[in-house]
Amino acid sequence: MDAIPTAPSPAPGDDDEKKIGTWLCEEGPYQEYIAAMSGSNPGLKTPDPMNVKNHPLKPGNALVILLDAQVTETPVFKSHEFRSAAELGKHLNVDMAGKPRRRIYLMEGLAQDYINVIGSHFFMEPSFFLRQERTCVWSNDFTPTSDALAQPSLLTPKRMFHLQYCELRKFSEAMENNPFFCKRTGRHVGMTPARDKEQSTVSILRRKISWWCRETEGGGWDAVILCDPQLYEIVSNGGKDVSRKVVNFSFQEGYVDFLPPPSRERIISKPRHPHRSMQRDLCYYFLHQSDLIPPSSWTTPVGSTIFLKKIVAAHLLQLVDYIKVMLPSLELHLTTAWVKEQDQWRSLQTLSRRCGNYTDDIEDTLLSLGYSVKDMDSNRVEDWKDCEKDFQYIYFRLKILKQRADTLMQAMTGLASIAGNRQNLEEAKRVKRLNLLALLFIPLAYTSSLFSMQDAYAPNNSKFWVYWVVAIGAVSVTLFATWVLDSALDDAAQWTLPFNLSGKRKNVQSRVTRKKTGLGLYE
Repeated sequence: MDAIPTAPSPAPGDDDEKKIGTWLCEEGPYQEYIAAMSGSNPGLKTPDPMNVKNHPLKPGNALVILLDAQVTETPVFKSHEFRSAAELGKHLNVDMAGKPRRRIYLMEGLAQDYINVIGSHFFMEPSFFLRQERTCVWSNDFTPTSDALAQPSLLTPKRMFHLQYCELRKFSEAMENNPFFCKRTGRHVGMTPARDKEQSTVSILRRKISWWCRETEGGGWDAVILCDPQLYEIVSNGGKDVSRKVVNFSFQEGYVDFLPPPSRERIISKPRHPHRSMQRDLCYYFLHQSDLIPPSSWTTPVGSTIFLKKIVAAHLLQLVDYIKVMLPSLELHLTTAWVKEQDQWRSLQTLSRRCGNYTDDIEDTLLSLGYSVKDMDSNRVEDWKDCEKDFQYIYFRLKILKQRADTLMQAMTGLASIAGNRQNLEEAKRVKRLNLLALLFIPLAYTSSLFSMQDAYAPNNSKFWVYWVVAIGAVSVTLFATWVLDSALDDAAQWTLPFNLSGKRKNVQSRVTRKKTGLGLYE
């Protein structure tokens, strides 16, 4: 059969080419590069629909911190903040020929003017900024944009990678369990049920971080790191797009440090860890702890990823510990009392779904970094800089927690079935008691209608006693017949006589034992 001819897609005009990528970058050389790359990656044409209305990219809504060091065995970084894109552009336009340096540009947030300046200088692949902009939202609607990895054969973790992780935040007020999102980034803020008598809520905030590098002459290199800003304002998409500022801080005052225990002299001479944001945490480690990394690691820009990976792993380990504590709490509720089952069921479903999503993210992380997707090797050499072992452990623990949550859901399903069957049994017992009571009144009503209660059989007449004799006899016969029929039919629905032909009662122990009612009947 011949194929049905289709009309060719119209070729984009000059005006359309100028518009492509302007949502991500201001017009200029890098925006033209984005427009040219949109044929290979159609996602470059449009922003994430979740970011169009509530949290679009705005010029100037970013902060770049430069960490600069000379090419030495152990770099000594100095920091400088750029308060505007023009100031950053002036710095990048300075001729650095003959002055090899090692520079790390930490960019918090995304803005068209900053992306234009950095992109026009380095011309990194536009997907570096694109994937940082994309949101990962749990919804019944499939997002029309893609946040998927490139083909594994195209991943180059020594040049560029992108990681997703979660950060635990604690709110100073009890928050309802509704869909919330960060107003600035559009990231999902997953609320967990507040504990009784506590006026606070722990949330799981989705995060992203991206890293790109290039090597320069004389042993120098440049690296660009994209970080998410801290959470200050949330948006609820539950019918009304209402934003509000919230007071929140790091859960349990932040993650546990991953550095080896320092000496007394070192810990006193160094400033305390800020635990403020990813950008500030990275500045702290590069400025004050870079001497802990061997000089051989600084010869390539990959050395700048050690602190980044360890911070991400620290956040994920804190998340694993939090989930590991939540599950026994739900198990305790199941073993003590069957109360608030709907809330427990909802919590388990949410926990199981989130663990599945987190496991998928860790798989992408392992693939992006070129690590093996397998259980960690316990025989590996102990080294605090071993990031692969950390991520493999997180992957392993999340899979175990997902299995435990699923097992608890199955147990709760069985308990719900038992509770439902018990309720049905109690209802059947109540109906049976009503039927037994009806047996007392049916013979009386039948006898009354039989005699019509007129003439001599009416009350206070000479033959009224006949009614009582017949009625009591009818009730006795009805109860006897009901008892015989109920005793003759056993629990296996088999017909058996309660007496032998000799008149002796059969051994009741030979039949299935059944509970008696208050009237001497078997249930």
